Amino acid sequence: MTEHYERDPVWGPNSYPALATIEDGAPPWKDHAYLAFWDQDQDVYGFFHWNSSPNHPTTKAQLNLSVGGQQFDLREELPARSDRFVSESIDFDLKGSVKVTHPEVQGDLTLTARRQPINFGPSGSIPKYGDQKPLQHFQHPLSMTGTLTFRGKMIDLNATGYRTRTWGYRDDSVQFPEYYYLWATFDNFEIAVIKHLHPDGVARAGGGLVDDNGVVAIREVHIPKDAAGFAIETRYELADGRELIIDGQERLWSGWCPIGLPRREGPTFAAFDEILRLRTSDGKVGFGQSEYGYIRRVH
Repeated sequence: MTEHYERDPVWGPNSYPALATIEDGAPPWKDHAYLAFWDQDQDVYGFFHWNSSPNHPTTKAQLNLSVGGQQFDLREELPARSDRFVSESIDFDLKGSVKVTHPEVQGDLTLTARRQPINFGPSGSIPKYGDQKPLQHFQHPLSMTGTLTFRGKMIDLNATGYRTRTWGYRDDSVQFPEYYYLWATFDNFEIAVIKHLHPDGVARAGGGLVDDNGVVAIREVHIPKDAAGFAIETRYELADGRELIIDGQERLWSGWCPIGLPRREGPTFAAFDEILRLRTSDGKVGFGQSEYGYIRRVH
């Protein structure tokens, strides 16, 4: 395992290779990578999402993009391979390079790591699939630079964001009854949390605040909602005794993030994403991304 974590000395576990093959009869194995970014000065927001699997028909490469209010949504098949995620129009080397070659969007993008990754494993916040080992899940703040051409308009992108890498036995519609997720980037720190409702009925939070001194774990998060069920505040209890409150959340862009099977009879997982302008209770302004995941049970 160690050699895979060290595949890239900068990104570590976020460069972990995917499984291209798996033994017959194994439970669903899924390799996910998510990359959200925002360049608020140029009104550019979006995310990439890759689902790879050697034995489950949920694979995809996805790009959702908003440029000056114009929307673009791309989803393509993603063949399973170990060294990179490559679809018809998107090539991600699982290290620091993403290339997009589509008639409407072209990009040559470089990812630069900022600070340290957050390991969600120790918190036990992410439910496991049956009796299998828990998912491995890491998140790392980043800068994303390069040239992005959208419908003929060239942009010198200078974005901030984060990337995730997740692997293990997984079927979202079985093990993820509900969760709330938020990543927030401010001038001198980032904070990320996932609060999962587990199949046993217990909600567990995990994540951390990362700054130049390292990572401080999140023990709990409280999430008041508005009349439509969207978060209007998040209050974090940190392991070192501090409390952080984000009490301003303004939606800049939003979209669905399809994760499951193309067709499913029965309970089905759904995920909705937002890019946000954020404000802490002491006036710090930042940007970030949230996701609401839950199982739709009526069928």
